[in-house]
Amino acid sequence: MKGKLGYSKSLWKAIVAFGIGLQLCLAGPASAASVTLSWSYNYTVDTPCTSTVTKNCVSGFEYGTTPDSGTTLNKLGTVINPTPATSGPTAVTTTFTQGPPYGSIVYYARTVGLDGNGNTVYSSAALATAVQITPTAPTGLTVVIH
Repeated sequence: MKGKLGYSKSLWKAIVAFGIGLQLCLAGPASAASVTLSWSYNYTVDTPCTSTVTKNCVSGFEYGTTPDSGTTLNKLGTVINPTPATSGPTAVTTTFTQGPPYGSIVYYARTVGLDGNGNTVYSSAALATAVQITPTAPTGLTVVIH
């Protein structure tokens, strides 16, 4: 059977299916959750590392996830000291994209420093409250009615 323009219904269905497939291909991969971790650090006692201070100083922070309340630390990244890292409480923030694993996730942050010999040392991990990470919802959903 042919429509008003002289094309068969099966051809129209094929064209619509192609269009939907093309839309899905052009949509790109789904993005995961955007996560922002924020904490405060007091540089009054612990001096930040600089180009001239390279021992007994704080070089930055490490962050990641922990499946077991801080026993195992799965590093996701690092954050350098804020500029300026002044005396007193200073806000530190990082934002990143988190994909699988999904479910209940506990994030950690810990301070990274250099000891008197210039070796890397770590503080204990500060743990955040568990949050639920899920895949993002699909985008560009369309409906074709025949």
